[in-house]
Amino acid sequence: MGEPWAARGTEGAPARMPVVFTALWAAVVVLELTYVMVLGPGPPPLEPLARALQLALAAYQLLNLLGNMGLFLRSDPSIRGVMLAGRGLGQGWAYCYQCQSQVPPRSGHCSACRVCILRRDHHCRLLGRCVGFHNYRPFLCLLLHAAGVLLHISVLLSPALSALLQAHSALYTVALLLLPWLMLLTGKVSLAQFALAFVVDTCVAGALLCGAGLLFHGMLLLRGQTTWEWARGQHSYDLGMSHNLQAALGPRWALVWFWPQTQRSTCLLSTGRKRVHHHTSFKYFNKVCFSDTDHVF
Repeated sequence: MGEPWAARGTEGAPARMPVVFTALWAAVVVLELTYVMVLGPGPPPLEPLARALQLALAAYQLLNLLGNMGLFLRSDPSIRGVMLAGRGLGQGWAYCYQCQSQVPPRSGHCSACRVCILRRDHHCRLLGRCVGFHNYRPFLCLLLHAAGVLLHISVLLSPALSALLQAHSALYTVALLLLPWLMLLTGKVSLAQFALAFVVDTCVAGALLCGAGLLFHGMLLLRGQTTWEWARGQHSYDLGMSHNLQAALGPRWALVWFWPQTQRSTCLLSTGRKRVHHHTSFKYFNKVCFSDTDHVF
């Protein structure tokens, strides 16, 4: 059996910094939400049943958000665990001079992670990790539930922001929403008012960004493309809509959006036949990572 196509560890202080900044921003949002709920105007008035449903929805969204984020950060997107049995290499394999190893098709070297990524899509700057074959599913679910959580927070903060804006002119309202930092530096708003406007602005912007990312990657998912292939107009790995969904999300692709699900596996690339362990998505790995002209298995 050949050696695993693994690279050196990708952990380090530079790789953790984006996660630290994202966590700090999330902490600011939580603190502002707590302040408004406890000391501010409080949540929008609702009936007891509606309030209970709202709390249940918030808990469900938060569990999904944290669960998928944990799966995304714990998953190793590199080519570690992809091994070649025998001496021969199939067509489409390339040599990475940085990793000094042979890599499968659709793999790409990430200068930030300093390793080759299996079916590399892009490097996520906010979470400091590449998106590839092993963590594409939690990444998509993370986009969905992050957009939901940010919209929910915006709704909860809207009464406090509305009360603040109604007490001032239209010009003040526009300036506060678009230039909260300038309003703070010129002394036009207090620190508490600035924090409220800033958090609502970033939550709305973040929800729009996550929604746009989900729509874009949903299009790529249905086409069987990565971001790199989309930018270059490549359509060599399209299996059809149904198989594309199963290849990325597994056979129960319609259910993975509702609750975080683990996906652990070991993949062996062989010149004879394919061995697969513990991951139904690898049923489609041969077609996902190799076009009709790439004869590997």
